[in-house]
Amino acid sequence: MRLAATPANEPAHPGDPAAWAEVALRVPLTYAQRGVSLAQAALAGARDFQALRHYPARDVVDAAHGTRFYYHAHGGTQRWGAEAPPEHGHFHLFWDGSAPGTHVHLAALALDARGQPLRWFTTNRWVTAGRWAAADELIARLPRFRIAARGGRLAPLARWLTAMVQLFADEIAALLRARDAALAPHLRHRPAEDVLEDRSLEVLSAADAALAPHLQRLGLA
Repeated sequence: MRLAATPANEPAHPGDPAAWAEVALRVPLTYAQRGVSLAQAALAGARDFQALRHYPARDVVDAAHGTRFYYHAHGGTQRWGAEAPPEHGHFHLFWDGSAPGTHVHLAALALDARGQPLRWFTTNRWVTAGRWAAADELIARLPRFRIAARGGRLAPLARWLTAMVQLFADEIAALLRARDAALAPHLRHRPAEDVLEDRSLEVLSAADAALAPHLQRLGLA
């Protein structure tokens, strides 16, 4: 699904965290007024949710900003421990590449069954394929991350994801540095291609993504 950007996907004052907070709070409320959670909206109209299937099937691609995302789940896997809240699914967010297969994974954002954000996490390259980029490169691009939609059922969701990236930019930057630090000991002793394709190295860093306490910490509650 290829989408074109419009000014409606940008807050009036994008440099103001309060503007992104307003988007992050308003979008779930708008869906809820229709009887839909963010987790349901992420399925892009599908009636059933199948593990490992992409929602939507062709991903959401914003050609204007060079970004993309999709939503999916890994079935019965539980990588967070028995005490962690169960995950419904998660978004994978990318910078799109100039050629097929050159996308770069930024981070993933997990939701619970109610559609509430649970956690941010980063993964090894083999999980999403594409090009590997060092943390410093991705962090430098974070302020420009946008996913915009011309309209349709996923337009509010694209706005919400953009707002979440901007509100959690510092946390995502720390996650990316922790990701690279987690790989560093392996890279000292093994070729990079082996490490980036090592199936025993999957989730490399994670952080809480609960919105309400985060907005309180930012003074935006």
